[in-house]
Amino acid sequence: MIDTHCHIQFNSYKDDYEEVIKRCTEKGMILNCVGSQIDTSRRAVEYAEKYENIYATIGLHPVHLFSSEVDEEETKFKTREEKFDYEEYKKLAEHPKVIGIGECGLELFHLPKDANKDEILAKQKEGFLLQYKLAQELALPMVIHVRDAYDEMVEFLTVIARRSTADEAIPSQNGIATPRSGEVRNDICGVVHCYSGNWAQASKFIDLGLYLGFTGILTYPTRKTNPKPTEDLVEVVKNCPIERILIETDAPYLAPQKYRGQRCEPWMVEEVAVKIAEIKGISVEEVREQTVKNALKLFKKLDIWHFHTCPQANLKIPLTKEGFFSKICAFFNKQYSRSIWLFYLLIPRIVNICYLVCALLVILVLQLLFQLFFL
Repeated sequence: MIDTHCHIQFNSYKDDYEEVIKRCTEKGMILNCVGSQIDTSRRAVEYAEKYENIYATIGLHPVHLFSSEVDEEETKFKTREEKFDYEEYKKLAEHPKVIGIGECGLELFHLPKDANKDEILAKQKEGFLLQYKLAQELALPMVIHVRDAYDEMVEFLTVIARRSTADEAIPSQNGIATPRSGEVRNDICGVVHCYSGNWAQASKFIDLGLYLGFTGILTYPTRKTNPKPTEDLVEVVKNCPIERILIETDAPYLAPQKYRGQRCEPWMVEEVAVKIAEIKGISVEEVREQTVKNALKLFKKLDIWHFHTCPQANLKIPLTKEGFFSKICAFFNKQYSRSIWLFYLLIPRIVNICYLVCALLVILVLQLLFQLFFL
């Protein structure tokens, strides 16, 4: 399976990240390690270089555009203000294992004290557009963060989609430049990660060509005092085409209900797949297989030798610890070098050739039997 959004490079794992990654590898997991500012983006790339089953997404989270207090269930910290350095991030993004840009977007939940909402949104849009331009330049998908700003994000992305060129929507010195009007173009390639909005908003993101990423939030019980958010999210999963769904953890945050209160780890994404299968009335295997295909389609740089060694799409074998090929992959990943893996990618082709040879032999035997008994 693929956890399409985790932060295994965050300080929450600084003392035992190797053990966590080992657990994920043993379960056949592939991780997209997402940066939130320049330091965590660099560390994501370092992990991607070190571990075969880790890839990186680099970018600047909207909470890091300002200095503010962040108080979540799992952690509390003060953000360090940073300005998006286009060239510095571009150097990171050109790494062969960087598969996306982000997470970037609009955030109206964590705001600096006495902040002006309009000024906050203007600065966040400016940061987003620079990262959008980088994604366009390098043909990479975007990992989009939205919290308490879904309507604003839909409106903003719709404006971007009407542009004629990428530079037309880049902010001017005095604010956001207004692009020329035109037909909506569905070329905003990316995923709205950790989706928690309603179906009306979700359908607009889907119309823009985006995927929706679901986390452990989906597994949480309905609150008696405020059931609507959970009901809305279930409705989104029911209505969203399975071809537009990605599964993620946002680890170390948002551990699924089964592990609530613990630090979240990427392998827990299995619980999200189970819940989606339950809501949509399909098998967990179908959710696993389709979400892997979706991830490969969106993050095109994932579709390289690593996935051909255990080709989910071709062999129809879930990338989990129960799969025979996954166990073989894990064994080779632990014991041998990349060159052995490259050799191993020939196995699926050899299997297909064997099937063809067997079919020809059966035809030959049948032909001989026919000649022997009927001629």
